[in-house]
Amino acid sequence: MKDRRVTKKVPEEEKLELFKKQLAVDADMTLDEQRKANEDMRFVHVDGGMWEGHLESAYGERAKFEFDLASQYLSRFIGEWNENRVAVEFKPKDHKTSDDDSELMNGIHRADFGEYFGETAVDNAVDEASCCGFGAYMLTTCYEDESDDENDLQRIAWEDIHSAYNTVIWDGSAKKIDKRDARHCTLLEPFTEESFLEEWENSDPISAFEPESLRHLDSNLHSVDTIYVAQRYDVIKKYEDLFIYNDLENGDQIRVYEDKHEKIKDELKENEFMKFVRKRRILRQSVEKTVFSGEKILEPSRRIAGKWIPIIPMYGHRVFFDGSERYRGLIRKIKDPLRLFNMQVSQLGENSAGNGQEIPIFAPEQMNNQEIKEQWADKNNKPYLLAKPIYDADGNIVHMGPLGYQKPAGIDQTTAALMQIVLQFLNEQTGGAPQDTINPDISGKAINALAKRENMNTQNINDNIKNAIRWSGDVYLEMARDVYDSERMLNIIGRDGSEKSVQLFETVLDEETGNLVNINRLDGKRFKTMADTGPAYETLREQTVEDLKGTLQALKDLGKGEQYADAIIAIILENISGVGLGPLKDLNRKLMLASGLVKPETDEEKAMVAEMQQPKEDPQADLARAAAKQQEAEAASLTASAEQKTQDAAKKAAETEQIKVETEVIKHEAHIAGVDGLVAMRERIFTAPNQIN
Repeated sequence: MKDRRVTKKVPEEEKLELFKKQLAVDADMTLDEQRKANEDMRFVHVDGGMWEGHLESAYGERAKFEFDLASQYLSRFIGEWNENRVAVEFKPKDHKTSDDDSELMNGIHRADFGEYFGETAVDNAVDEASCCGFGAYMLTTCYEDESDDENDLQRIAWEDIHSAYNTVIWDGSAKKIDKRDARHCTLLEPFTEESFLEEWENSDPISAFEPESLRHLDSNLHSVDTIYVAQRYDVIKKYEDLFIYNDLENGDQIRVYEDKHEKIKDELKENEFMKFVRKRRILRQSVEKTVFSGEKILEPSRRIAGKWIPIIPMYGHRVFFDGSERYRGLIRKIKDPLRLFNMQVSQLGENSAGNGQEIPIFAPEQMNNQEIKEQWADKNNKPYLLAKPIYDADGNIVHMGPLGYQKPAGIDQTTAALMQIVLQFLNEQTGGAPQDTINPDISGKAINALAKRENMNTQNINDNIKNAIRWSGDVYLEMARDVYDSERMLNIIGRDGSEKSVQLFETVLDEETGNLVNINRLDGKRFKTMADTGPAYETLREQTVEDLKGTLQALKDLGKGEQYADAIIAIILENISGVGLGPLKDLNRKLMLASGLVKPETDEEKAMVAEMQQPKEDPQADLARAAAKQQEAEAASLTASAEQKTQDAAKKAAETEQIKVETEVIKHEAHIAGVDGLVAMRERIFTAPNQIN
């Protein structure tokens, strides 16, 4: 029996016609919503858009003023979004995934989001979703360095999608708000004929599909044709072999799909530490991208990173019933009140311009003079005006001056009441201007209650935006597993905005087991994707500083300030911003590392902390030890001196005894010498003259 979960393979020669047919069917299912969304966008962003449709023909050449309360409402919502953006956060999902793994994943995402246009793409989607009810952005891959043809490393980037309501066409059978159940999705990318031929020079510039547009309503409609090229994304589910190895060197388990296994199987076989465990047949999901025009397949199907369609849908208010999807933004339900209000104001403007003054009424015989007629026709700035009186049959004057006046039309009670109702409704729906909704004399508690009530109007939109960004985290995670799957250096960004470099798949020594292990890797890790709502980092940091100041003062008042003061002051210094704070922040960082408030991140900081943790001796102990050594040296010197004196005394005694012996010998020898001396002397005397001669 055929497994329905497996995607049916479509022959290449049949793809173009099948894709075009499915695109037309999918677009037709949401055609009504596309038209309404287009009207909503024009209502706000096009001059005269508030009068387009049946009112434009009904009012013809009459005055059509626009009091734009819609843009103010929309701009306030966008401003609140800018102050309280939603960010993706990854958290560990099982015991094999640590907080360090989670922080690595978050750091990579923050770096990609900040450097590769994440904020711009998401903001554009929020703008469109809040206005017309639907927006979208796309995740894709790009080369890390486009100018280096030898660098094949890639990063994940964000791309904004404009007019998503009629350029993103989803599988008509998909019902979930994040479209995870969609089998395919088509993105229509507009090109001019010239740009199309530059990209695909051997192809005819024929659109794959023409989305419905209201551009024909523009007074400055350009004549350049737009060619729409379709990017088709298909979810592919098929069974593949998964090869499982054990890395004996570090104890990790390596799981490789057959497409990648073919490339590295020889390398794995030669590695003595890699032991093949088993091969498993599993159902694998991937995504293929195909680019086509109305004429042919421009780029053949190829697998892209990740397992989900990389287009992120974002809705305002959204429901699914009667077999179709319905959505709207902030504008649709206030369009009719705004039209009615503009109609009333325009009517009053016409009345004021055309009938702003009272018109005098004369009898024909009062104005039968050409000079008088000219005076009244140009009566402004005249010192006086003339008019003939009316006479009776007897020639008596019966009336002087105008017979009466035609007064300008006033505002009737019905119109006044209707305008009041419309304005009240708009204020309730949009919140009005801040000075109209918040009384400066009321309490802060009451102000918070009012703000909460106003935010209830947009709570559903905020939740849908949050869900879309959370889903984009799931899509990003699966793409990251494919893109960041080898050893390389990456710049990541911490939660506090600090940057650092990490090496993926870095090999280090596990101090507990003594084995070499790979760290900073995403394979085998499981994460929960969360959407964290809060103010922008700079705003949050400023708020943190103020909160810590208040906390420090409160602790001092409780008599506990000394216990926490150093830590609080260190965190305040870490979060303050200004000019010339570099040396102070460097010193503060060293003190925080020394006290253990923060963990070392760089190799330099780790070495510094290790040096700090070496046991250091008390200077007084060093002095005592030096004094003891000096005393020992002096004692040794005294002992040596005493021994030397003893030796000298013994030597002197021996010498004395020797002297005594020698003295006796000398005395004995002296007696003999004396006799011999006398004999010698006698001989010298007797022989002296002979010697002289």
